[in-house]
Amino acid sequence: MEALSLAHHARRCARSTTTLTGDEVDRLDLDGFESVPEVAGIADTWWRGTDSLIAIYRGVAEVMHAPQCRTATIYAGLDDWGLRGLDT
Repeated sequence: MEALSLAHHARRCARSTTTLTGDEVDRLDLDGFESVPEVAGIADTWWRGTDSLIAIYRGVAEVMHAPQCRTATIYAGLDDWGLRGLDT
């Protein structure tokens, strides 16, 4: 439930949203990003950067043995409210 809520919040606050699939997901550079433990799951992981959130979904790909089903959504252009729900 937390991941769904974060996705909704990020989508509403992001200036741009990009979706990657398949091998593009593995090429994501997560240097400088920190994991978001509140929404860490078996099937998906979230990463927080200075102005973006990245959700990586691998569950369906692993269960179905279908690497082309890997998906990442990048929510970019976020302020502190968009990143953490903090008002600065």
